[in-house]
Amino acid sequence: MRYFLFLLMVFSPTVLAECIPTACIGVGKEALLSVYPNQTGHIYLQAPAGKEKLNCKLVEGQFMVLKNTHPVFDAMYSTVLTALSTQKQLTVRIVENSEDCEVSYVRMFM
Repeated sequence: MRYFLFLLMVFSPTVLAECIPTACIGVGKEALLSVYPNQTGHIYLQAPAGKEKLNCKLVEGQFMVLKNTHPVFDAMYSTVLTALSTQKQLTVRIVENSEDCEVSYVRMFM
């Protein structure tokens, strides 16, 4: 029985959190360390470990920016909060080479 449980743990599907040059992917705190709206109306998303792989310049070396001027800002912010609160897999895609690591889109997996 112990071997069965061990094999189940080893071969069960897991989601690995990571940042790649174009996005950060993960579940909950693995995807984002913090989310905060600031006085500009933009939402700052704190990138997790591996953020140095992102192909953009993070604000203060750690934040991606969801700009309030994005055409689907409300839907993206809602998606981020929903994914974090329900512990769903989240992908945060950035605009490559952006000066403030602008968020291009987010995607939540069911």
